[in-house]
Amino acid sequence: MSSLKYLLMTFALFVPSLAVDTSELKCQVCSSLVELIQQNVSSVSPTRVVQVSNFRLDDNGNQPKQMVPLSRSQVYLSEVMDSVCKKMADYVRATFKENGTLIVMPLMVDGKMNPLMSEVDVVQDSDLNKSLEYYCDDIVDDIEDDVIKIMKSETSKNAVYAICSEAVQLCPIKQNRLEL
Repeated sequence: MSSLKYLLMTFALFVPSLAVDTSELKCQVCSSLVELIQQNVSSVSPTRVVQVSNFRLDDNGNQPKQMVPLSRSQVYLSEVMDSVCKKMADYVRATFKENGTLIVMPLMVDGKMNPLMSEVDVVQDSDLNKSLEYYCDDIVDDIEDDVIKIMKSETSKNAVYAICSEAVQLCPIKQNRLEL
């Protein structure tokens, strides 16, 4: 009889991790990924610029060159994309206690425990959240060109929506409805 109780308790621990919808999880990972990229881009001083050029020559046989902010350069954004998913090791899946909504969030914020930890229940994950990094790598492979294009533009105000909802359609597009 005690082995049956042990089996039921073990099963109960892993039920929350089985109930997570992968499409919702991918949406959350995509949102966190884009936010991490934006943090990297905003951490670079706007005064740091690089000289870029294309391989075409103008009418005079000169190669046109221009200066762009380092944080918006193709090389910098590609480097960020190559390393950003490793940071997902510091993230966990959780659900808000109030409404059960899934969230992928960092454990630490500014060197301190995430203040949201008291408002969420961490979802027990059998792979110790390695799947977050896997999903992140998978998403980066799919969206790298879109992310670089959007992040290079100066008007990337709502990049999470532009990338995760419009470009790769991992997150549902929320309709603005007037409820009576």
